[in-house]
Amino acid sequence: MSRFFRRKKKDDKEVEQKPDDIVAVEVEGQPETELEVEAVGEEPAEAEVSKPMPEGREDTIPYHDSIQDRLVYMLKDPVMADGLEGTHEFMLEFMAMGERFWIAKAPLGEIETKIGKAADEDAHIRISNDAVSELLNASTFSQFSKIYLKYYKTSDAGKFIKIEARKPIIDLNRRGYARVPVLKLLIGAAR
Repeated sequence: MSRFFRRKKKDDKEVEQKPDDIVAVEVEGQPETELEVEAVGEEPAEAEVSKPMPEGREDTIPYHDSIQDRLVYMLKDPVMADGLEGTHEFMLEFMAMGERFWIAKAPLGEIETKIGKAADEDAHIRISNDAVSELLNASTFSQFSKIYLKYYKTSDAGKFIKIEARKPIIDLNRRGYARVPVLKLLIGAAR
C-alpha cells in the first residue's frame, strides 16, 4: 500500500506543475466518487474503439444471382455509395449477359432499374459474360474494383469491360461521379 501512495504523491507533484490539470487535483483530494469510477471504466472502452481493423478485412457483399442486383445493392450501400446524396442524379446503361438494362436515380428520388434501352444515359457500359461471373464472385468491394479495373484496362477475348461516356466528364463530375466510390469506379476508369 505504501508503494501505491508514493506513486500517487509523485502524480500529485506532476499535477501541481501542470496548471491545466487543477481540476484533476481537486478530484483526487476527495474520496472516491462516481466520476472516478466512470473514468476508470472509460479507458477500456476507448481501447476497444481504437483497435485497428486488420488490413484486407472489409464488409462482404452478399451473394447476388445477377449483375443488375449486385450493382443496385452497391449503389444503395452506405459505404460503397458514400457521398451519394438525395440531389444527385445519374443514369447508366449496361449490356451484360445478353441483356440491356439501365440503373438510374432522379434528384430526390430512389434508385431504380429497368430492362431495355435508356433514353438519355450518362454512360453505356458493356460487360462480357466471363467478367460478369467473376464480378459476381467478388466478396468485397475492393475485390470487385480490382476485377472491374483489370478487365477494363486489359481486355481479353471474352473477358472485357467497355465504358463509353455519353456526356462530358466535367458534367458527370459535377453531378457526383467523382465523389461516390461506386460511380467513380463505374465511370472513372473512362477518364
